Amino acid sequence: MSDLTPPQVTLLDPRDLVVAEGRGLRDQGPVVRVRLTGDVEVWATGDHATAREVLTHPDFRKNPAHWQAYTDGEVPDSWPLLELITLSGMLNADGDDHTRLRKLVGKAFTPPRIEALRPRVEEIVGGLIDDLAAVAGPVDLREAFALPLPMAIICSLFGLDLDKSEQLADNFAALHDESRADEAPAGKAGLVSVIGELIAEKTAAPGDDLTSALISAHADGQGSLSQKELTETLLLFLFAGHETTANLIGNAVLNMVGHPEQLALARESESWPAVVDETLRRDSPVRTVMFYYAAKDVTLSGTRIKAGEAVVIHVAATGRDPRQFGPTAEEFDVLRQAAASHLGFSHGIHYCIGAPLAKMMGTAALRALHGRFDVELVGEPVPVASYSSNAARALPALLRDRAPAGTR
Repeated sequence: MSDLTPPQVTLLDPRDLVVAEGRGLRDQGPVVRVRLTGDVEVWATGDHATAREVLTHPDFRKNPAHWQAYTDGEVPDSWPLLELITLSGMLNADGDDHTRLRKLVGKAFTPPRIEALRPRVEEIVGGLIDDLAAVAGPVDLREAFALPLPMAIICSLFGLDLDKSEQLADNFAALHDESRADEAPAGKAGLVSVIGELIAEKTAAPGDDLTSALISAHADGQGSLSQKELTETLLLFLFAGHETTANLIGNAVLNMVGHPEQLALARESESWPAVVDETLRRDSPVRTVMFYYAAKDVTLSGTRIKAGEAVVIHVAATGRDPRQFGPTAEEFDVLRQAAASHLGFSHGIHYCIGAPLAKMMGTAALRALHGRFDVELVGEPVPVASYSSNAARALPALLRDRAPAGTR
């Protein structure tokens, strides 16, 4: 594209249906100029190959200090998305800083620590299933199942009192739900307050939990996490481990109910991990990743991105890219061999460190729910209005017990 030719600008509206929006982006080309809430213009890609290139390109950064529109004051301080993109910690760190933080977190977030949570995951899932069985009428599977599981596990992992879970969930909703944009600063403040109290508690009386491990973690010769880094690292894990895992479970339920032949196959073959991967591909729990910033001029799929410009990755669109997943990319297929190449957990150095835990929770939840019940959705799911979250606000359903009481 010539620099003298103004690119077409497409509105990305968080209230739009994700699937139609993603298809529209791909139809326009691998890199598209878009306008976000507040008339902020950036580049966007829903092309799988282009997105992978951005995620691994040496000239893209995550720190918003590289975004010229932000540093020049063109993006107003009142823009609600700033609350998300200016979080410090691993999410928006680059280079040596990111390596240091990832190394510190990796010492606390180890595979043995995650595997040790498996009995707790199974216990919580079992309790939630029994609670669902006791409900006579319709039940909201998001509120009563998909959300409580990851929140309980995250609270166990962090050493956080479970009675804080409702407050945390509401604060997170305020932070990413565009219909509550005016509450975003208060939502972030509420989260920081809860995390601050937790850090103070674990500093005074360490326990066998992730918070205590992070407080005491030291990278070789590189020091410990600062108070701000510690706070926002814990915030990142809360969001990644809670909201996105709940979205994963909810989206998988929608796919299972909407594709009964695939549900029958999953039950017969016990291929629930494949259901998780295919859901991450077809209906990513993350709508978009904001942002990657060009540190110097970069050419992406024939389009020049100037130094200081921002690129948003439409993760949900990349999962249905037929150039990556073939002509059946829109379909849900438990047997799809390429499903694991999805970008639902990102790619490259920012690949989600909690992916094994999220997959463990999703697999356990789906196996138990669909092993115990036949699920009938009541009404049409309404998507949450969010740039970051791809999920339904609620999943009202009727549950019919598949197993006689004496056979459970």
